[in-house]
Amino acid sequence: MNPQSIGRKGSEWSLPGDITHRALFGDHLSTSLDCSRMVSKTRPIWNPMPFSLPLRPLPAPRETVPSFLSRFAAVNAAKMSDFSIDLGHQIRRFLDVETAALDCLAEAAGLESAIRDELASWTGVPAGDVRMAFRGEAFVSRALRNPVMRGCPLCLQEDAQATPGHPERFMAMRGDWLLRSVNLCCHHHHPLVPLWEVAKPAERFDSAARLRDLAPRIMAGAFNRPCSAPTDYDLWLDMRLETGEDPTWLAGHGVYAVTTICALFGMALLQHRSHEASIGDRREAEAQAAGFAVLSQGEAAFRQALRDLARSSGGTQIAPRQTFGKLYVALDDYLTDAAFDPFRTMLRDCILETWPVAAGERVLGEVLPARRLHNPRTAANEIGVSTKLVEQILTDAGALPAADPRPSALRTFDAAEHAWLLAEIPTLVGRGDMLAAMGATEAQLRTLREEKIIRPLTEHPRVKAPWRLADGLALVAELQALTQPDPADGSGWEALQFAKQRTGLPVGAMLNAIRERRMRVARDPGQSGYRSFMVLKAEVDSLAGARPHVRRRDKTTAAGQPASVFANSIGMRRRGWYPALHQAGHAPAFWNRHPVTRRAVLYVSKDDRTKFHRRFLTPATMQDEFGLHRQTCTAKLRAAGVSPFSPDGVDFGPLYLRQEAEPVLQRAEGLGQS
Repeated sequence: MNPQSIGRKGSEWSLPGDITHRALFGDHLSTSLDCSRMVSKTRPIWNPMPFSLPLRPLPAPRETVPSFLSRFAAVNAAKMSDFSIDLGHQIRRFLDVETAALDCLAEAAGLESAIRDELASWTGVPAGDVRMAFRGEAFVSRALRNPVMRGCPLCLQEDAQATPGHPERFMAMRGDWLLRSVNLCCHHHHPLVPLWEVAKPAERFDSAARLRDLAPRIMAGAFNRPCSAPTDYDLWLDMRLETGEDPTWLAGHGVYAVTTICALFGMALLQHRSHEASIGDRREAEAQAAGFAVLSQGEAAFRQALRDLARSSGGTQIAPRQTFGKLYVALDDYLTDAAFDPFRTMLRDCILETWPVAAGERVLGEVLPARRLHNPRTAANEIGVSTKLVEQILTDAGALPAADPRPSALRTFDAAEHAWLLAEIPTLVGRGDMLAAMGATEAQLRTLREEKIIRPLTEHPRVKAPWRLADGLALVAELQALTQPDPADGSGWEALQFAKQRTGLPVGAMLNAIRERRMRVARDPGQSGYRSFMVLKAEVDSLAGARPHVRRRDKTTAAGQPASVFANSIGMRRRGWYPALHQAGHAPAFWNRHPVTRRAVLYVSKDDRTKFHRRFLTPATMQDEFGLHRQTCTAKLRAAGVSPFSPDGVDFGPLYLRQEAEPVLQRAEGLGQS
């Protein structure tokens, strides 16, 4: 037989007459046992084949190596297993896309190297450690190999129209049908449907033999299903597999990781959006589309969607595993590839900024070295008090919003920022203990509270122990340091509380005068603690009576407030603080004579105070302006990297530039109001 007598019909090579595969190769290639010796002797003649076979199909777009091999065998009237032996290799070597077997197939089919490589790329080449290389990307084997073979019946019907008598010779199995994350044929908009299920790979991938039996049903439309428009996910995946192009943020991530995360994250989204769940492939397609709609927008969108999903959780014991479902389980368990690390990190970040995870607890493979968040329950357990007490104190301090829509388990606050507050709660005492420690009467403590000289940690009436011993003891220690050596003996002295009752002069004003050395303080030797501190009646009367002299300000007194009084009113009690700030050129003020003592005193006018407040903030003014505890304010500024005002390294105490501190405190105030 000479090659010139071979003709071509359509896109399939044919031989004249009734020449078959057996006629080409001879009866000695029979697989019967009694001819084994003859096969052994003759096989070297045909291994490898010295020329391309005349009957050979053309590869279809996206066709796989097993599909092409099976069709090649069919057009030569042979079984795929026998045909592979005739080509010189076991069927397994073709299924594993080994280079030698693939070269032999390409030579026999007359395929150029580019077409051979295209067949291999749509098949999936084993890459070790249950991995496969598919379309230039790494996949786990189970993503491409499954006993269930799927396909688009409309594609197969279109293939079969070329040769109605032998449709199996032209029905080609496409490589994208192997990928579990592909559910739709973007050409026909038809869902992929199961065609057959076989466990043994050699039988499973003999598509021509399977399609020979299924062809009548396929052509009759038995496998047809309702079509649907491809989603953005379907179109993205189809283009990524076909060309490798990807205009989205996902271009930097592997297809296997992205498609897996799309499906798992989309499933979590659907579970929270609707209780009416679809089933089967439709449910999976909806999940893939929902996940891709978020992921394709970028990392920021994915992080925000995770936060929204976490915050939508309800119940008192809700945990990340219940909130994120299979996405959490997969990233915590079996998705250990480095390709999943970026998504694992983003989910871990969301969990750590949402849930009160304890120090030492493992979250998605990493151990948390220090606690980041508390909720009232975890904080109460840690310090050994009731949850109600912690919740009330945190709310009063601004750590928790008063109206918080979050579930109780997710009512979290910064653990490090409010560590000082939690440390104080177990040391809080009731009114009786506070009076005993300070040596004060109930009337004295009430006055100190009303004038906000000493403030309880919470104003809630049900909290029976709101007082910080340190506040009361600090006041007593301060007055003790200012006390003159001589005791207060004789009728010229009176207690601070009696001075207030007699003259109406606030205790705070007297304390400021004592700090500025304008009023002397001594101790009653018969008393102890706060109640023992006495002041001279004459000096009290002088301080109380100094106010009428303001009427002569038109000529002799300053139209303003002493700088020391102003400094005390904003919580800056360090002696000489405001004069130093003024002398350095950072605060407006002016010198004038005191209306009573006639000494030169530094004053601040109303305009000076306005200018100061426009430029600076102190912990006391922060608390009054933003409604947050002063220690909470300074803690938030430290966390935001805002430092006190200290030009050229000069220490002016906890004084902050408004333009630096105000944005941080406004955000904190907004969170509290929300």
